[in-house]
Amino acid sequence: MELRRTQFSRRCICSAIAAVLMGPLCAMALPDAGMPVAAASTDAAGGDAAAQAGSDAAQASSTSAAEASARQLGTVIVTANKRSERLQDVPMGVSVMAGPQLERQNATSFADYATQIPGLNTISTGQGQTQLVLRGITSGSGQPNAAVGTYVDDAPYGSSTVYALGSLLTPDIDPYDLQRIEVLRGPQGTLYGSNTLGGLVKFVTTPPDTTQASGRIGVDTSGVDNGGTGFGAHATVNIPLANTLALRVNAYDRTDPGYIDNVTTGKTEVNEAKVSGARAQVLWTPSDKVSVRFAALAQNLSSDGLANGGVDIDPDTLKPIYGDNKQARAASTGELKLKYRLYDLTVNADFDWAKLVSTTSYGTVRLNENTDVTNAYGPILNPAFGLDTGGYSIHQPVSMNKVTQELRLQSPEQQLLEWRVGLFYTHERSTDSQSVLSFDANTGAPIALPTLADLAIGPAVFTEWAGYGDVTWHATSNLSVLVGARYSFDKTTYKQTGTGILTGDSNFSTNGTDHPVTYLFNPSYKFSDDLMAYLRVASGFRPGGPNVGVPPGLGAPQTFDADKLVSYELGLKSLMLDKRMSIDVDVFYIDWSKIQLAETAGGFSFLGNGGKASSKGLEANWRFTPVAGFTVWANATYTKAELSADTPPGGLYGYNGDRLPYVPKWNANLGADYNFPLGSGWSGFVGGNVSYVGSRKSDFNTVPAPQFTLPSFTSVDVHLGANVDKWTFSLYAKNLGNKHGITAMSSETLDPIASPFQATYQTPRTIGVSASVEL
Repeated sequence: MELRRTQFSRRCICSAIAAVLMGPLCAMALPDAGMPVAAASTDAAGGDAAAQAGSDAAQASSTSAAEASARQLGTVIVTANKRSERLQDVPMGVSVMAGPQLERQNATSFADYATQIPGLNTISTGQGQTQLVLRGITSGSGQPNAAVGTYVDDAPYGSSTVYALGSLLTPDIDPYDLQRIEVLRGPQGTLYGSNTLGGLVKFVTTPPDTTQASGRIGVDTSGVDNGGTGFGAHATVNIPLANTLALRVNAYDRTDPGYIDNVTTGKTEVNEAKVSGARAQVLWTPSDKVSVRFAALAQNLSSDGLANGGVDIDPDTLKPIYGDNKQARAASTGELKLKYRLYDLTVNADFDWAKLVSTTSYGTVRLNENTDVTNAYGPILNPAFGLDTGGYSIHQPVSMNKVTQELRLQSPEQQLLEWRVGLFYTHERSTDSQSVLSFDANTGAPIALPTLADLAIGPAVFTEWAGYGDVTWHATSNLSVLVGARYSFDKTTYKQTGTGILTGDSNFSTNGTDHPVTYLFNPSYKFSDDLMAYLRVASGFRPGGPNVGVPPGLGAPQTFDADKLVSYELGLKSLMLDKRMSIDVDVFYIDWSKIQLAETAGGFSFLGNGGKASSKGLEANWRFTPVAGFTVWANATYTKAELSADTPPGGLYGYNGDRLPYVPKWNANLGADYNFPLGSGWSGFVGGNVSYVGSRKSDFNTVPAPQFTLPSFTSVDVHLGANVDKWTFSLYAKNLGNKHGITAMSSETLDPIASPFQATYQTPRTIGVSASVEL
């Protein structure tokens, strides 16, 4: 028996936004008629008047310069290429969300801000269970390994393999501790290695400050439409311990309100979640040439119902079976407990002729969940055992321990030949146990039955060594050419034991190795400091390894291979109107081969390689500050991601030309933010976003049947508030229109197209207030 975790009209709006985004390109060749022009004349007979006029002119010029600066967008510094540089100068698609912007929106999870980033989509079954998708690179909600990498500063976060739910478990970092989030679109295999087929999300935290003490405390409360009430508290403190030593600590605790009711047990708001965490950093700067930073991060997520997915629906009509935000789940199921720990040490040393960077990290994941599978196994097991109300669940504890080490040596910037070399090592050990439990579905009382299934998947031990390097040739002051490559060697050892009437007995060990090579070719041309065009050809991969779940002798391969991807990107980045407006546009084409897909043999699910896919599209991002304090932005993304060959027989049924799951053809976002004085020491702010996610296809089926179509949805988020002295007060609303967009859906039965399905929706309308004070 297969045992795998249960997974997961408006086009004109996008066209209009795209037109708005493209329009400013016409202004690039025109002089800025909106800037003031000063002229002065003097008369020999009027020296004092001339002097006074000169003084007035200088004052006016100073005032004018200050006003012009206030209207500019400001310089955004990023570390996307593992160097600090202007966002404008990075020759690839990069988006940035600033920490203060996230705070104003009370954005605490990917669901709150993903739709504001070009090319980024999510497949989410609830808090802490979100697959990130960039530029359409996904095989669906059951994808076992991440195609988008996640970093906290310079430390990789989460699993690199298929053995610890690497694609599903993603962090939500407290915005109080963030400088910004950088989203790097397109494969990042040369610099960042495996699992960056679609790109990378990098959380850049605020470092300790050795010059002054500071602190901040904030609280908030919120309510969900027809649901519960949430609370949150955040605190951050920075303490200089010496002229060269500082400590920064951030801690938070919140309750995310629930809104789903279980009609079987009568419990309400079963998807309420408790989230808490902390991060401590110590920075030591013994000289202006050396810095050492140590950080420790902890995050906990706990819920009594999140493991049970969302609302029960009819897949043909997409209508709820028991009513809005209602599910039917067996008693004593749904528990989800998730704990992250990440410790990292970064050392920077400047030798003048080169800089050495060493990053060491140790991370752990502990997951414990109990998922209801009564709809799947009840129709078979209850008649067999003569039960009327037998309930069944999969209890699944997952454990991962991961060590990484990176050494990087790089030349000073902007010399004729700018070079970089690096070594990377990772060692990851993971276990994943799955046991089918039996009990009374109405009461949760255990029912003693023969062992149904008890699998011990692992330990799986993954070890990787990699070396990489790149060279940038600054051929002229305008033309630069970057070339790079990375060679990786990884080895995985895997052991599995199992017993039970659903699975039979198994006890086997297998090994697998890979040695992929990735490359990068990235010329760019600067027409001026504020206008750049670039070409980027890059590749990426995900590691293969020993197969999961299939005893030898059933016809399944013992190992699966790495899948690979090549991307071609052409882009333009510009600042204009005296740096008051920016526009970035890129087009891309991606070839994806040897895709890792789920297949079946003897009733077991396993991984194989097969099929090809392509993704092509356009991304446009526009930002404008017409007057000081007021900023408006928009972005639009068109993505056509589809199979370019039929999937192999025996697995998922997908055909040449079928769209990849959960990838909308159109995404769009329109937002604005305005800061203004109120008088008597008060100032105010107001802003909001309108986001659109186009229609998508559901997962490929394991029987010959078409994918289901998930309708498009919009979300309107608004916020407003005031500042006085050191206090900030705000009011915010998310999903103001109370829309019910589906973010993931999957079958609850062994028949992959039969009702009921479970669907996860975007969170209903949420209204909250917050207050914070600087210490």
